[in-house]
Amino acid sequence: MDRKFLSDLGLEKEAIDKILDQNGSEITTLKTQIKTKEVEIGTLRADLTDANNKVADLSKVDVEDLQTQLANEKAARVKDRQTWNLSSVLTKAGCKDTDYVMYKLGDNVEFDENGAVKDPEALLSSVKEAYASQFEAEQPGGTGSIGNFQRNRSTGKTITKEEFKAMGYLDRAKLQSDDPDTYNELAKE
Repeated sequence: MDRKFLSDLGLEKEAIDKILDQNGSEITTLKTQIKTKEVEIGTLRADLTDANNKVADLSKVDVEDLQTQLANEKAARVKDRQTWNLSSVLTKAGCKDTDYVMYKLGDNVEFDENGAVKDPEALLSSVKEAYASQFEAEQPGGTGSIGNFQRNRSTGKTITKEEFKAMGYLDRAKLQSDDPDTYNELAKE
């Protein structure tokens, strides 16, 4: 819209100025809105390009390989849990070399769904029978053993200070293990 067009319509100069001022402010508002939308469109295009690049990168990922790796890791964790539980059972039973016994057992041990040994008593019974040398021998007499009772260590023979001084190293060591009270008494004089 221009001035000549409005004056040809027979409008007065004041009316033409008001119309053109109003038209100018509306056009300025619309131009501002257009610029804002152009900036938004540019941002959205950049975001779309980034998203397309990410999708392209993700499409390169071998999902089947990742699933295989995950399954292998889960199986390894189960195997580790089973190994730890079997080692724990053998250790509690007094096994001297758990690695050797576990190697000899191979995959013949049954485990429950949580990785715990199924029927550990039966397993220990058969393992102790097959590999008896790998376990401490049980002491006769139940909970007590000869080592739990006081010994009479005195030899009944009285040793003089001179005899003690004349003794060799091995004789003194024997006296110390057989009769520590006498040894301590003679050694401090």
